[in-house]
Amino acid sequence: MGIEELFTGIAVVIDDEIGKKDANINDLIHQIEDLNIPYITYKELPDTNCIRHFSDISFLLLDWRLLLENISESILEGVSIPATASRADINANVEFLKNIKTTCFAPVFIFTDEDKNAVITTLKENGLFQEGKPNFILVRNKSELKNGKLFSEIEAWLKTTPSIYVLKEWEKEYGKAKNRLFTVFYELSSSWPKILWDAFKADGVNVSKELGEVITRNLYTRMAPFSFNSDIINDINVIFSKDEVRRVLEGERFITSDQLHKDDIVTGDIFKEERRENNETRVFYYLNIRAQCDLVRASDPGDVKLYCLKGRIVSESSINIENGYMFAEGQFLEKINHAVVSCIDNGKIIEFLFRDLNIMKWRTVKDKRIGCLLPPYINRIQQRYALYQQRQGLPRTPDVAILGTVEAVDSQDVQA
Repeated sequence: MGIEELFTGIAVVIDDEIGKKDANINDLIHQIEDLNIPYITYKELPDTNCIRHFSDISFLLLDWRLLLENISESILEGVSIPATASRADINANVEFLKNIKTTCFAPVFIFTDEDKNAVITTLKENGLFQEGKPNFILVRNKSELKNGKLFSEIEAWLKTTPSIYVLKEWEKEYGKAKNRLFTVFYELSSSWPKILWDAFKADGVNVSKELGEVITRNLYTRMAPFSFNSDIINDINVIFSKDEVRRVLEGERFITSDQLHKDDIVTGDIFKEERRENNETRVFYYLNIRAQCDLVRASDPGDVKLYCLKGRIVSESSINIENGYMFAEGQFLEKINHAVVSCIDNGKIIEFLFRDLNIMKWRTVKDKRIGCLLPPYINRIQQRYALYQQRQGLPRTPDVAILGTVEAVDSQDVQA
């Protein structure tokens, strides 16, 4: 793993002493230049309108103690300033980092002349740093980064932060695939978006969505096979809680409704309904399994009919007990008439019943959508439901034919 290979793109450097002859920041900038990494500099925190352009930056270096231009000038006049960053400066840094976190997931390197543990404490208090876990922010004293140590520190930190390492490896291959894709299509025809646009329009589908999916599919097929460094990913001595594992698995298979366009109807949409029955609140789920091509051909989207399987929450006390839900080797052992999906809607386990198909119009349920089940999980349920619909019923075999006499059957506890 070469550090210069992973950190491709433009770096952002923020320090109020940029341009001063003997400033510490000059040493760090020279190290960046030595790896031929392009960079832009700021003497103060960029405003929100500027931050929105940072979505593709490689990394960011931030001096924790920024001084405003007028304060810097007052120093020359002999006016003393506090030895540490003021509360206003700290609040500005925290707000800036929160804005960066929502704009891009990029590593942030904070350097300071102050006690770095005090900086880390401030970050933890504001939800930007977790003790004992890998973080996207690295905090170091300036002296630790000078004399060619910047990137050796970054590389050592990267080996303990697999999320950043995986991001950088993925970005590297994604950038190559994106360039290949758009170059090839441009050579085929500079008007390729219009050609596909007209085809989708004639088909009566959501044109923008279909064009985006064509680009996404082609990007995926053009990305080279990944070769992640197993030592970096495995060399993390962290004990994961049950809830943490479930949150990660949910992110892998389920998208919440706030990440979906409110007007897009998707195979895999999940709706949630609460009903008051017998003085208790019961929760029901509905999973749309209708094919995507059938969801887009309607003059009025509100009239689109969804084919929804009814679902219910699995009680975890019923797992691996007699007549309960069997779980072994990472899978629920399902019967032919249902499917079980774990880790959706805040970690719940949901059973979807094939015998209970509900036809619903989009306009009646769209406000109840909680998210979407992603491939390959939704594809598997569609396939299993198709098999259920085509199953051949067989005459029942009398229990006595297998288990013996009627008396023997009555005396045994036979599992259903």
